[in-house]
Amino acid sequence: MHLPLRLKPTALALAATAALCAMPTWAATLTADPTATDGFAGDDKCSLREAVMAINAGTATADCANSVADGFGVNDTINLPAGTYTLTTDGVDETYVASGGTVPWVADITSDASRGDLDITKSVKIVGAGSATTTIQWSTEEGQARDRIFHVFAESGTIDVQIQGVKLTNGQTLEEFIEAGPASGFGVEPTSYFLRRAGGAVAVGPAAAVVLVDPNKTGQDNAEGRGGSKRPTEPDEGGATFSLTLTDVIVDSNSAQGDGGGIYTAAAMTATNVVVSNNTSTTNGGGIYNEGNTTIAASTIKGNTAEGGGGFFGTGSNVVNIAGVTFSGNHAVGGGAISGRAGVTMRIVNSTISGNTGSDVGAGVYTNGVAELRFVTIANNLAGADSPTAGSGVNTFPSGSASVTLKNVLLAGNKKGWFEGMDDETIAALPSANCGSTSGTPAIESRGHNLSSDDSCDDIFTVAGDLNNTDPKLGPLDDNGGPTQTHALAADSPALGAGEDEADITTDQRGEPRDSPPDIGAFELPAPTDDADGGGGGGGCTTNPNAQFDGGLLGLLAAAFAGLALRRRRKA
Repeated sequence: MHLPLRLKPTALALAATAALCAMPTWAATLTADPTATDGFAGDDKCSLREAVMAINAGTATADCANSVADGFGVNDTINLPAGTYTLTTDGVDETYVASGGTVPWVADITSDASRGDLDITKSVKIVGAGSATTTIQWSTEEGQARDRIFHVFAESGTIDVQIQGVKLTNGQTLEEFIEAGPASGFGVEPTSYFLRRAGGAVAVGPAAAVVLVDPNKTGQDNAEGRGGSKRPTEPDEGGATFSLTLTDVIVDSNSAQGDGGGIYTAAAMTATNVVVSNNTSTTNGGGIYNEGNTTIAASTIKGNTAEGGGGFFGTGSNVVNIAGVTFSGNHAVGGGAISGRAGVTMRIVNSTISGNTGSDVGAGVYTNGVAELRFVTIANNLAGADSPTAGSGVNTFPSGSASVTLKNVLLAGNKKGWFEGMDDETIAALPSANCGSTSGTPAIESRGHNLSSDDSCDDIFTVAGDLNNTDPKLGPLDDNGGPTQTHALAADSPALGAGEDEADITTDQRGEPRDSPPDIGAFELPAPTDDADGGGGGGGCTTNPNAQFDGGLLGLLAAAFAGLALRRRRKA
């Protein structure tokens, strides 16, 4: 059964209480000191590194004493008072060893929190005082070698990690040249084997692999493997199970010479009230690289850069739920905001994809997997490709598995033929390309009540309620209330009241009630109280038998909106 996005306060309180009761018992509690020297023992101060090492070992140290009487368990807590926790103890835990197989080298991963990144091998809850006041960073002093910040990995067991109320910054992973590879069949440039390490700030899973890089090939095909994760043919190491929960977390200005400039996860992840910004990957997933069943709610993903999927890159046979999220200012070759690969299913509701760029195609959404979009605004994205079929707002590419469905989706001002450095006047004159495909007919299906500002969706938007060549009269991306930025609709927008009710979506991206019939896109303009003119109608919802979404995400959204005051201090 689907729950409504909007819960009464009493229902929200009951849901929160039930969630807390269902959580595991947290045994030991350690409190780290932001003034402690990283990794230094015997100074009577518990550093974050020492706290992680104590949790992993299940034993208190002289500097990090357990503050509760129950002793260490399988679920412990590290409290981080307000301040800056700076990592300086360098060292790398991933290397490579001879394989003897078709690939001569394989990654060799050791979990050692005493150096480099903070390796987490047991379930733990890391609680800061708030992302605006608690920072974990790598030192950027001259000569300082850096690493990612957290690496969740073990050879066996179940490891559930919760991180809340912190900012993660200045993390970095670097690739390592191993040796020259075999001759290329695509050109004269030599190939090379590299050890690539994924996740600039946070990595969950192995997060390291040996890849064969062929510079004669372009795009994501130039590396055999996944640019920093396990190779597709490798089994899960040790059968371990991981999960990651992020709440009120900023992941900013991290980088990876592999996948996931900000976050790399090969496991289940839930992210609520997060900001992933200004991260860089040389391969895929500038903000987030995802290989697990994932939920992202009430969050901002902005200003990230990668080769594929500047904001988000999803792959594997996984389901990704995205609700109440704004993607803006991200850049990639393909998929400036979002890139999905065959096998992944992305369900996106009440979200805004705005002002992203792609050097090739699909500056907004670029996929050969499955994507289901409802009440989404896709606006002002710019793609470089200028072929007749290329799309900038939504672009599919042939694989036999691409399938994109749209309902109550608004596409406006997405253009192609762009290149970096182009001035605003020239951009304004570019051809519009809301819908498209790398070649052939776009694998896009309308479920009705979509709006396109141009004619690129004419052959797709043919279902009842669809509007083509229609100016939606959007405002700029701005703070219109709620935890994320949105595009407001003008009082005379043709999108007002032109949508169709969805039984499980009763609020817009900001958490404001939807009218009946609702407006198209992520933003709902409240109807006049006298219902005399304009707006969306008179309230209430009709049942939609085609509605499909993860009901659990709706509860997360309600909780996220309840915690709005926390995010408004740092809204992007």
